[in-house]
Amino acid sequence: QRWPSPWGAGFPGWHIECSAISKKFLGQPFDIHTGGVDHIGTHHENEIAQSRAAYGKPLAKYWLHGEFLVIDQKRMGKSEGNFITLADLEKKGINPLAYRYLVLSAHYRQKLNFSWESLKSAEKSLHKLYAQYLAFKSAKKSTASPDKKYLDKFTDVINTDLNTPKALALLHKLIGDKRVPPGVKIGTLNKMDEVLGLGLNEYKPIKAEIPAKILKLAAKREQFRRNKQFVQADRLREKIERLGYVMSDTPAGPVIRRKS
Repeated sequence: QRWPSPWGAGFPGWHIECSAISKKFLGQPFDIHTGGVDHIGTHHENEIAQSRAAYGKPLAKYWLHGEFLVIDQKRMGKSEGNFITLADLEKKGINPLAYRYLVLSAHYRQKLNFSWESLKSAEKSLHKLYAQYLAFKSAKKSTASPDKKYLDKFTDVINTDLNTPKALALLHKLIGDKRVPPGVKIGTLNKMDEVLGLGLNEYKPIKAEIPAKILKLAAKREQFRRNKQFVQADRLREKIERLGYVMSDTPAGPVIRRKS
């Protein structure tokens, strides 16, 4: 499929495929077109030019270009031979939503450096969030209406160029706000999670009996913490983690779970 033109031989490629398929299934203009920053210069310019020429109106209302995910100082991708899949995470026993949490912690316009250490840290933060959510749920069984002030701020930061790091920061501020009742926190967190997609309301911890040895260490650590002996408390936390358990500090007290 080649045709002569004043500029040389022309043939259909993936630029025309993208325009034709999106027009057929989404209409024109559709709301949001995403892609990597490497697609701005050629692929997206071609899509825009041919779609405007064909229909006289924009292809999409908003264009969001994500920066690269970086691993070992290189862009992660198939061409680099260094890409990691969600299946790889699951093989290592890591919750795939921990990767989502990691991505949300950086703005989409900024490069994100991937490492297994940063992913484990994100998973730790995610499970702490789950533990705090469950603590609010147990403190107040019924869900109240969301806090309008927090929800308005959340909507504002999300609508300001999809600022997910600020959105996460606001979520954690809500969690630590003692003026907001547990039921209201649950209602607000549920609305926030409709955007963030961390599965707060669907999370169900694995029910496993915690050995007496772990409970004893946890009680001792809590005593150190109350006495502000934080070095000793941290050492006990590390010991508990080496034994295969994770502690999360919540407003309702420490929560212990077996590592996923």
